[in-house]
Amino acid sequence: MKNVRNIALSIISSALLAGAAWALPAASVHAGQQSGTQSQNAAQLQSASGKITAVSSSSFTLRTTSSTPPSGAVSAQSQDPNQSKAEGKDMTFTIDQNTTVDGKLAVGANADVSYRTDASGNNVAVTVHVTPQS
Repeated sequence: MKNVRNIALSIISSALLAGAAWALPAASVHAGQQSGTQSQNAAQLQSASGKITAVSSSSFTLRTTSSTPPSGAVSAQSQDPNQSKAEGKDMTFTIDQNTTVDGKLAVGANADVSYRTDASGNNVAVTVHVTPQS
């Protein structure tokens, strides 16, 4: 009777250990994939600063004075030596339910924008810090 109990205990322990060992690597690989995806999203954030030239309920346009291209990319200003930094360029940003706006979006106000580019090529504002016009 004692041998049967020891054998049953051994089988149950082995099954639990094998199940735990099988489940653990899958969970850690999945967590690593999520971490990598979050790092990629964070790395794709870009920034721009400038003066707001137009505002609507779902977007705004910014005349940029500076922007940070994604890593590895060459900025448009460095490609075109005839474009002056004061001239800037107009960029339109979409505002969605995840956009955080600090201040009031108003024509003539200065703004610093962190944004991402979605699959359609639209610039989606992630955070906007607005400084009132002086």
